[in-house]
Amino acid sequence: MKILGKNSLSAGVKIGLKVVLAIVIILEIVLIAFSIITKANIIEEPKNIILYLFMVTAIPAVIVVYNFIKIFKTFEEDDAFNRKNIKRLKIIWASFIIAGILFIAISILFKFLIGNDLLEDLYIRTYAQLSSMFIAFIGLIFVVLGIGIIMLLEIYKEAIRHKEENDLTI
Repeated sequence: MKILGKNSLSAGVKIGLKVVLAIVIILEIVLIAFSIITKANIIEEPKNIILYLFMVTAIPAVIVVYNFIKIFKTFEEDDAFNRKNIKRLKIIWASFIIAGILFIAISILFKFLIGNDLLEDLYIRTYAQLSSMFIAFIGLIFVVLGIGIIMLLEIYKEAIRHKEENDLTI
């Protein structure tokens, strides 16, 4: 199976990413409408933090998926090593870092909510504490992915430099 070019794996991945992008955008719209209609409140229902967490982090996710679609489009066109992909990888890196920081900040905010006397029920308090730790862990994963994208970005820059040098030689 071909990796680059028309009718290749990269073309299939690009189509899959377009489907994911459409699903995330539709879910974001539905969740915003749901939160407005039901007036979902984190303080009254700690489970709703997942709703707000998705709504906040969907924006960086859309940016990441959109830029990956653009990168895979260059793979399909056999022009993978270009400077535009470096800019796209920088945007992806920043989006991962922002999403990670948002997750961690929401986790800390949720932790302050747990310390409040509003959560008197032990079950809800335990659920909230576990949710807060899980959200912080997800945030840490996003930050690590952002660091991984930085390393990939540097390798990509070096590959483009070698390609340009090779193009000048020919």
